[in-house]
Amino acid sequence: MLGKTHLAVGIAVSMTVLRPDTLPELITGLGAASVGALISDIDVGSTDAHKDADMISAMSVFAVAAVVLLDQMFHVGIWRMLMQRSSLARVIPGALAFIGICAFGKEQPHRSFMHSFLALFVLSALVDIIFPTAMPYFAVAFLSHLATDIFNYKKVRLFYPVKKGGFCLKLFHAKGLANRILFLGSSAVAFAVVAVLMFRILTAAPFPGSMPFFHG
Repeated sequence: MLGKTHLAVGIAVSMTVLRPDTLPELITGLGAASVGALISDIDVGSTDAHKDADMISAMSVFAVAAVVLLDQMFHVGIWRMLMQRSSLARVIPGALAFIGICAFGKEQPHRSFMHSFLALFVLSALVDIIFPTAMPYFAVAFLSHLATDIFNYKKVRLFYPVKKGGFCLKLFHAKGLANRILFLGSSAVAFAVVAVLMFRILTAAPFPGSMPFFHG
């Protein structure tokens, strides 16, 4: 699937499943889901494809920067929440380790390490060290990326470092009609869910069936 499709699916799924009930968590969740949905595709292998990898990296950095900028401009309270649930002693080494793992993953074959449960576990654990609130959104979006890629023709090595095997359902191509349909459908769902969440947050109305487990 294309990056924009992974982004739309990741946001739609994470917002629908996790349902943030405060504005700081909504913005944090959107940023974390954006990174989680995109980061797997930094492992594209060809010279031309590395341009796409650089774009994915840039989009991930932009997502984090957008969260920081919104917090600074509107005093949402994300930094305060981060310091309450983490510390610079956790953020700095966690962020460096996250960057290091991604640098390693970028040089691996496409749909190998960065498309595996191992990467999901390691990167989610590092996000949890950096900012626990962001971790569920990152993990759900990352998992949505793996799930959608399985429908394509190129195998996904979910159980990396196992060399043999891989999974693919060979139902449709990554850049075909199905990709466009999925992008449009998930974009509509993402927009609708975020709009409802925003409305309920601003009107202080609880989202039905919210999951307090994820807000600790």
